[in-house]
Amino acid sequence: MRRITMANHVHYSVNIHQINDEARAKLKEMFGRIRTDNNYRWFSDIFVEGDLTYEETEKYAWTTEHIGPKWCYFEDFDADEKEPFFNGEAAWSAPETGLEKLLTILTEYDPNIITSICYEDEMPNFIGVSVYEGDEMYDGFEDEYEELRDRVIASSETLTEESWNEDEDEWVDEDAEDTFRDEMWEVINDSQWELVSECVDQIKADQAERESTVGC
Repeated sequence: MRRITMANHVHYSVNIHQINDEARAKLKEMFGRIRTDNNYRWFSDIFVEGDLTYEETEKYAWTTEHIGPKWCYFEDFDADEKEPFFNGEAAWSAPETGLEKLLTILTEYDPNIITSICYEDEMPNFIGVSVYEGDEMYDGFEDEYEELRDRVIASSETLTEESWNEDEDEWVDEDAEDTFRDEMWEVINDSQWELVSECVDQIKADQAERESTVGC
């Protein structure tokens, strides 16, 4: 059994915004493979099928090739919600490779599936979001700390460019740093979901237009 070693935790949240019944049934089947007799519910468990065993998916080489991070687990998941979801923690990076592997399977049942992943490092050293149409990334961004800092300053009614001392590479005072910390997570959430909402609406509109022109 793999063991978690010290690493920056990256929280991630995956939401499926559009999915047909066949793909939902497949996802529910895959969630059913997750073992519940240990402390962690590993992302890799959902891929155990046929000749691929739990023991194989626990190996470092398999996890890094097929999931991305050296370990990744689910905290919560549900295929029965109107918009199925799963979320959890990973080491050092978001499990985008694992998500793309999952979407490759689900698009066999629903090529029009729409999915998003939002993630943030615990510090945070970085944050990000990606939106997928089928198994192809439609749009996304990743901010490192400096870009996140600028994003918060730009949206703040209190902070300004002068609140950050470029020469000393630090906030000018504790009040500025406290304000940044107070406002940071709301800005992260708003910026991620603004992109998700815009992309999902546009993808659905594009799909509807394509469908309306079929046979014309």
